[in-house]
Amino acid sequence: MATKGTFGEEPYYPMVGFYFTISFSKISNKVDSKFKEVSGIEMKLATNNIKEGGDNGNEIALPERTTFSDLVLTRGLLKSNSQLTQWCYSWLLNDYSKKIERKDVYLKLLNEQGTAIMVWQFIEAYPIGIKIGGFNSMATGDSAIIVETITLKYSNIKILKG
Repeated sequence: MATKGTFGEEPYYPMVGFYFTISFSKISNKVDSKFKEVSGIEMKLATNNIKEGGDNGNEIALPERTTFSDLVLTRGLLKSNSQLTQWCYSWLLNDYSKKIERKDVYLKLLNEQGTAIMVWQFIEAYPIGIKIGGFNSMATGDSAIIVETITLKYSNIKILKG
C-alpha cells in the first residue's frame, strides 16, 4: 500500500524525467514541443563576502541576487521552416524585418497518464545559441540523427505546479 505524501493526496515518489513536454508562448506547432533532452535548470544565490571587523579570520556571507543558468534544449534537427527555428534565427541572424520578441517557455513533467505533475515557466526567454551536431557518413541507428541544441537565456523562473 502506498503512503500519502506531504504535498497532497497522491503518493510521494521520486519523479522520473523521461516523460515531459516543452511549449513556447505564441508557437502552436506541436512538432516544436518534441525534445530529446532538457538541461540547465539551475538557480544560484550569489553572495558577497565581507570580512568581519576586528577579527581577520571570519567572513560574513551576505545574499545578493539569484542567477540562472542557460536552458539547453536538444532535439533532432528539423527543417528551417519550423516556428521555433525561425524565431531562433530571427534573433541569431539579426532579422529585423520581423518583430523580435521574447517568449515564455513551459516545461511540463508528466505522469504515466500524460498529466502534468510539475510545470516550470522560464520567463522572457530568447535564444543565445544553436549548435548543429556533426555529420558522419558511417553513422547508424540513433547516431545517424543530426542533433540540434538550442540554448536560451531567461530572466526568471516560476514553478507553476509542483
